[in-house]
Amino acid sequence: MSDPTDDHLLLRVAQLHFEQGLNQQEVASRLHLSRWQVARMLVRAKTRGIVRIEIVHPQARLHSMEKCLAAAFDLDDAVVVPAGASEQATRRLVAQACGDYLADRGKKLRTVAVSWGRTMGDVADQIASDWAGRPTVVQANGGLSRPGPGSVSGVVGMLAHRARGVPVFLPAPAIVESASLAAALRAEPVLEDVLGLARSADALVFSVGPAARDSVLVTSGFLTAEAIDAMVARGCVGDVLGRFLNADGVPVDSDLDSRTVGLDLDDIRAARLSIAVAAGSSKAEAARSVAGHGLCDVLITDEETASVLIET
Repeated sequence: MSDPTDDHLLLRVAQLHFEQGLNQQEVASRLHLSRWQVARMLVRAKTRGIVRIEIVHPQARLHSMEKCLAAAFDLDDAVVVPAGASEQATRRLVAQACGDYLADRGKKLRTVAVSWGRTMGDVADQIASDWAGRPTVVQANGGLSRPGPGSVSGVVGMLAHRARGVPVFLPAPAIVESASLAAALRAEPVLEDVLGLARSADALVFSVGPAARDSVLVTSGFLTAEAIDAMVARGCVGDVLGRFLNADGVPVDSDLDSRTVGLDLDDIRAARLSIAVAAGSSKAEAARSVAGHGLCDVLITDEETASVLIET
C-alpha cells in the first residue's frame, strides 16, 4: 500500500505544477524541496496514476487503436484520428492526417501516384506547402471532363503545386463505352507512359469509396444509380480507383472493370507503398475489403470506422 503522506505530497506537487502553472523551481521553493526532488515526484505521480496526460486536440492520433488496426489486418502502418461532428468534418480530419503522413515522408517520395475525389480533394487542400521536395504527382486513374472539388486537376495539380512539383495527368475518362476502347487507350504511348510512371511510383495514395448512389462516378454521368444498385445486389461494397469490388477484394462486374481506365487491383497490390484513405463509417466495409485483401500497406481512417473494423 502507498503511504498516504507520500500520496498527499505527490498530489500537492502535481497540482502546483500542472494546475497552477508553477515551474519545478517554484514548486520546490514553495514546498521547501529541491528541484531534483520535485522532478522525481512528478515522474512518480505519472507512474502511480495520480497524473494522466491526455491529448484532446481533434487531430490527435489514437495510437492504441492504430496498433490494433494494423495488427488485425497485418498492415505496415495505420493512422486513426477522432471522428468529427459531421461527415464532412470527419473527412477533413482524415484528409489532414493523410497530408501529415505524406509530409512526414516527403523527402523519400520522388513520385506519388494519386486518385481523385472528394476525400483526395480535401487532402490536396489541406496538405502543407513543401510537403515533399519537388515531387512528380501522377494521376492513377481516368478522370472527369469537368473541373470541381475533388477533380483530377484540383487534386493532382494542387498536390504538385504545393510542393513545387510536376503534375502528370492521364488524358482519358474514368470509364469508356467498351473494353476494346479501353484497351486501345491503354496501348496509346502517352497513356502507357503515364500508367507506367504510376505503377513505379514511390507511393500510391487513394481514397476508398462506398457503393453509393451519390458516388462521384454517378453524379458525373459515368454510371447510373441503378447500376450501383445492381452491383450492390451482387455483393459490391465499394470502389477504389473506380474499381468496384466485393468483400473478397475481387471486381464485382468484370465488364465494367474492363472498361475502366487506370491502375487495376493487381497494380494496387504491386505498388511499392499503397496508402488507402477511408473517412466515415459508411466506408467501413469497403475499407475492410481493401485492408483485408492486400490492397493497402497503410490505412488512414477515423475512430468510428476503425472501431467497426476492429470489433467485427
